[in-house]
Amino acid sequence: MKKLIPTILMGFTSLLSADLVDVHSSILDITPAPVTQTLVVSDLKPLTTTFEKEVVIAKPAFIYFRFAAGERDVIRPDTVIPGIGIGYRRLAGNGAADVSVNAIGYASRKEGQVFWTAPKASYYYYLQPRETQSIYLGGGLAWGGLASKHQYFVGIIPSLTAGIEFARKSTVLAFGEINISQAAIALHKSGAFPGPVAECTMGMGF
Repeated sequence: MKKLIPTILMGFTSLLSADLVDVHSSILDITPAPVTQTLVVSDLKPLTTTFEKEVVIAKPAFIYFRFAAGERDVIRPDTVIPGIGIGYRRLAGNGAADVSVNAIGYASRKEGQVFWTAPKASYYYYLQPRETQSIYLGGGLAWGGLASKHQYFVGIIPSLTAGIEFARKSTVLAFGEINISQAAIALHKSGAFPGPVAECTMGMGF
């Protein structure tokens, strides 16, 4: 009996040790299984930021007053004479139609000089139509006349214009022009045929 008990204990111990070794081996043999991940990319649109330039809307139409200094005959220059005018300008696309009444000169019994156009119809094309200021070019036709001590003309007078408008989006805008007019078709005429008339103009539109 005394030999049987130790034998049983030894066998139990041996069995327990074998089981622990097997468990330890099983733990060491465990290899982590690879994890497969599938990344689903949806139809993502790039985030974009659009910076839109403010569109400047110029005054669609305005009445203006102009003040001028002119040379009645560029070929035979004499005295620079003052002038004044009133007109109406209406924008259409990149251009504008303009109708005005103008006069430069002074009346004098001996040395009077007068150049007038009534009416004068013109068309101007703006080089920067969406900007707050723009250069414009154009031309027109007028019914008008010239009078001085030595010549007289009444008839059709074409003209060319180069100008610039300022503060086109404001309630009150300003402009400057250079105008060259040339008497062309005479209904009444006496004396020498008039040469070209040059004017420098500043105006304000409302």
